Amino acid sequence: MADSAFTVRVEGLDELKRAMRQLKDSDLNKRVREVNKQAAEIVKPEARKTAPSGHRSPKDSKKYKPGKLERSITVLASANSAVIKAGSASRVPYAGAIHFGFPRRRIRANRFLFRAMARTSDEVSEAYEREITDVIREKLEG
Repeated sequence: MADSAFTVRVEGLDELKRAMRQLKDSDLNKRVREVNKQAAEIVKPEARKTAPSGHRSPKDSKKYKPGKLERSITVLASANSAVIKAGSASRVPYAGAIHFGFPRRRIRANRFLFRAMARTSDEVSEAYEREITDVIREKLEG
């Protein structure tokens, strides 16, 4: 699948990462990872709401269960980034085809993850800025 992502750039984040590596403070890394996860969790409800849920027709396989794509939306976070992911190779292998399209199968792209991020980007950036500022203040003052 395409390795495409909707990205939010934060000024000064590279400097913060560099300082974190130099400090070698595991507590700071843990707090930054939590902040990244909290910011990404803001997008998750919107992504689940806008994900195509599908429908079951009499011709569908008995294994097909509508809503699997929606339930597969998860957030992964590290001290460097956060990712909102849909699907998995074993349980929802068609997630990439739904999101990015598959012209040979006449599946048009439904970029529900990108739309969810676009709709919540202001809220995410405000929350991230507020939380990361709190973490930095704690470290500098504490």
